[in-house]
Amino acid sequence: MGNATVEVSGAQAARWAAELRSALIGAIGPDDSVSPVQVQRSAEMVIAVIGLVFSGVEVAKTIAEWWSARRREGVAVTVLLPDGTRIELAEGSQARLEIAMRQEGTEPH
Repeated sequence: MGNATVEVSGAQAARWAAELRSALIGAIGPDDSVSPVQVQRSAEMVIAVIGLVFSGVEVAKTIAEWWSARRREGVAVTVLLPDGTRIELAEGSQARLEIAMRQEGTEPH
């Protein structure tokens, strides 16, 4: 099992994170989990955070596909892994995200 934190930022971060959370709930396995959305506000931006426990790369595909469908709306998504890996989604980043999440999901903790 791996874990990750997903940060969603942009003008409608909380709403977008709720949408992403719903998509993730539909994609996870029976032993996986998705935390409720937590909103962090600063003077400059709002970041909505979702915690994940996962056992496969399906969550990476779900995150990348969800972001790809909404990126023109100004949503930014960053995935943080426990080893310090930080992946900011951009065009062509799905493969990198899948590799990182596959490694996180198979490494013993």
